[in-house]
Amino acid sequence: MNVARPELVSASEIASWEWCPESWRLDAVGAEPSNRADRLRGRRHHARTAWAEVWSRPARWIGLVLLVSALVVALCSVLFGGSGR
Repeated sequence: MNVARPELVSASEIASWEWCPESWRLDAVGAEPSNRADRLRGRRHHARTAWAEVWSRPARWIGLVLLVSALVVALCSVLFGGSGR
């Protein structure tokens, strides 16, 4: 909840309320979560598995470059006589 401007509601607050209004209320009043160990374990899990997202971006670009290159080669082959004579 925005303390400086209480009339403003962020998108994350709306999502939090939509997911669980009681969780949103507890967060708004500053209640501490009771599942700290689970939350810490979840953060550690996501930190360990984030490498897949980090490495998928360059792999996607490499795939795009290879696809465009293959299309250019195929187009050149069709346009400039790929009959082999």
